[in-house]
Amino acid sequence: MRLLLRAWLRDWTRHPLQRLLTIIGVIIAVAVVLAVDLANQSAQRAFDRSMIEVAGAATHQVLGPVDGFPDRHYRDLRLGGWRDLAPIVEGPLRLETGETIYLLGVDPLAEAPFREMAAGFGSVPVQRLLTEPGTVLVPPRWLAAQETMEDESRFTLRTPAGPQTVTAIAAPDADAEGQLWVTDIATAQVLLDRVGLLDRIDARLEEPGQAEALEVLLPTGLELVPVAARDAAARELAQAFRINLTAMSLLALLIAAFLIYNTQTFSVLRRLEVLASLRLLGVSREQVVGVVLFEALLVGLIGTVLGALAGIWLAQGLVGQVARTVSDHFFVVAVTAVEPRPLALAAMVALGVGLSLLAALAPAWEAARGRGMGTSGRAALEQRAHGLTGLLFVAGVLALLLGAAIAALGLGALVGGFVALFLMITGFLLLLPRFLAAGLRWLGGPLAERFDWPLPRLAGRSLERSLSRSGPAVVALTLALAAAIGVSVLVGSFRVSVSVWLGQTLTSDVYVVAASPASARGSAWLPGHWAETMASWPEVDTVSTGATMDAVSGRGLIQLFLVRPHPDWLEHLPLVEGNAAGLDALLRDTDTVLMTESFAAHQDLRVGDRLEITIPQGRRSFAIAGVYRDYSNPGGTVLMRAERYHGGPAPGFGSMGLRTADGVPLETLEARIEAWLQDQDTPALVTRPDAIETESMAIFDRTFAITHLLRLITLLVAFVAILSALVALQMERAREYAVLRSTGLLPSGVSRLVFLQGALLGLFAALAAIPLGLGMGWVLIEVINREAFGWRMDVLLPGIPLAENLFLGLGAALLASIYPAWRLARMPLVPALRLNE
Repeated sequence: MRLLLRAWLRDWTRHPLQRLLTIIGVIIAVAVVLAVDLANQSAQRAFDRSMIEVAGAATHQVLGPVDGFPDRHYRDLRLGGWRDLAPIVEGPLRLETGETIYLLGVDPLAEAPFREMAAGFGSVPVQRLLTEPGTVLVPPRWLAAQETMEDESRFTLRTPAGPQTVTAIAAPDADAEGQLWVTDIATAQVLLDRVGLLDRIDARLEEPGQAEALEVLLPTGLELVPVAARDAAARELAQAFRINLTAMSLLALLIAAFLIYNTQTFSVLRRLEVLASLRLLGVSREQVVGVVLFEALLVGLIGTVLGALAGIWLAQGLVGQVARTVSDHFFVVAVTAVEPRPLALAAMVALGVGLSLLAALAPAWEAARGRGMGTSGRAALEQRAHGLTGLLFVAGVLALLLGAAIAALGLGALVGGFVALFLMITGFLLLLPRFLAAGLRWLGGPLAERFDWPLPRLAGRSLERSLSRSGPAVVALTLALAAAIGVSVLVGSFRVSVSVWLGQTLTSDVYVVAASPASARGSAWLPGHWAETMASWPEVDTVSTGATMDAVSGRGLIQLFLVRPHPDWLEHLPLVEGNAAGLDALLRDTDTVLMTESFAAHQDLRVGDRLEITIPQGRRSFAIAGVYRDYSNPGGTVLMRAERYHGGPAPGFGSMGLRTADGVPLETLEARIEAWLQDQDTPALVTRPDAIETESMAIFDRTFAITHLLRLITLLVAFVAILSALVALQMERAREYAVLRSTGLLPSGVSRLVFLQGALLGLFAALAAIPLGLGMGWVLIEVINREAFGWRMDVLLPGIPLAENLFLGLGAALLASIYPAWRLARMPLVPALRLNE
């Protein structure tokens, strides 16, 4: 066995480039999979940590109107004997630097049953919350990260009531990264402009019947909600986002498996005669299989360990992007550091090494069956490879049919969608060897003979005779290019759909929005009288208002969008289900609402169903009259007329849309609004539809930035795979090229032949990637996207990306051909002619 191992590993010193390329491919693939996993886990842990810090040990929460409810309700409950209650005022604020923090206002005397921070409430810093207004407890990590700030530094916060100066004190025993700041509830009420109001009351109800007893005591407009219900939807949507990233990263690992397979196959072919000699000396087949698998294990282990180190480094860059995307769409999360867990690292090592061994099984079996005599051994291998194309073709058709059936029937929800996608990808890739063999046979035969093309004839026949090596390289490049096309179809279709939707919904000429950040449970409020004031101006034609808030419903916590729209608003609303005739009066005069496509999908509701919603007047049953398209909230939104929610004029709203009167320049209206706002106490911003659309599309581009990065990394792995394949393929045929050189083919002719072979492989991969990529895009849009988020969109064919990928496939193959062409053109003839393998 030692002799076999020494003979086998000697090839590492004779052909180091081949092993180096394989290890690089494994490193990149493992790095991207681990980086995505670590970034996802870090963002999720930050969210979980935030929920523990904010909700603590509370089992239920008392919620009310989005603009808060009087704090006297809490006092009444405490006086009634309910001790395990804690009042909360919360919401995000911004520092002058633009950094967002989350402020939690608590009553220190009521916190003992709930949060761990209560353990330090006897300390001097916490006591100062009660005795010194404007004092906040800040995580020590945040203070340590500020170069110019120390404990008890004073700094300014942007608040709804204007800039406010507070004193930062290091919180005792806090290990958060800076997102959660704690203060006394009275200070929080001032900073968040909610004096006399509460956002919620935390309750710890562990005894049977306690929840029911407390619910009976709550006044109209307040409702008791289990803590888990508040975050379930956000967790589910963020999980769908993470699954998408993980699936994309696994494509890189799959391509790396093809790279390992190619390397081990070439390794076996180069040493067929050595194997035959060793078999004559008594080496068993089992030992041959063992040494091939050991070599794959060594390659996989080196690549996986180095890839894990690279993955931790890459995750540091990805975690910010993942957290930014999650915060844009699902829930606010602040995370700046990656926390590698031993279990995750061990799982990645097992995955990388296991896939390496799996990819080497077929070459190991071929090595065990090797009969020696390089030429006849290769011929036997190629004969078996050509014979397998028929079996692979049948298996591919069956996989395609099974994947299509799962997608069409909607089996397995989101996971089923990914299973269908991978079955369809696998099925299509299994078809490629047969089509590649037929295409090369046609090129090297009838087509080349008809046009008298000697070089294409040589190139086609040579590649066909090396199908066992050229096939996996083409498959790897096809998969990478198809993934790029699929992502382009998804992103392009989504981007156009969002742009069209924004054009339909942004129908005002100018918007006035609250300048403060959104509160914990809804949008910041502008005074209700502003709408009437501006509507009376001669420069204004009509005014619309809107407000987004959380509300308690029979389906848990939902997002409400309260509107007082323009008169013609239904002409612009992208209604996809329901009758627009008489809908405005129905929404205004009766308990009727509309819902978005994503809300209908997540809640399994249809037009005609009813939804119970808690409004200030109590819980009411609302009829669902229609479904409209909206891409602003992945969890879905319910639209309600503001007057139905408030039972009269709205006391406030989050934004206003104004249309200019005929003949009034837009700049004139903007100038009057800006001048009028200077005399108001509530800060607000004036913006135009194009600015809102620009910001919305910027958020969209941030969302898919990490997807584009993963696509580029996948293409890099595919490039390494095809470079490795071409280097090995051309070096293996060194004797063949030497014979051609000795019969008169110039070195430049050898280079052209190598480049032509690379171009043929790249062109075939690029063309094959088009139908596969379009199919992947369709599944991503119609199956996976709909299961994950409930959105519908039109599938658009991306003309420019298709052309780009065609050139990319050709470019990658030609670039990978440079080194083999240069080496073969300068190869000494006599040593090459003496080669027997």
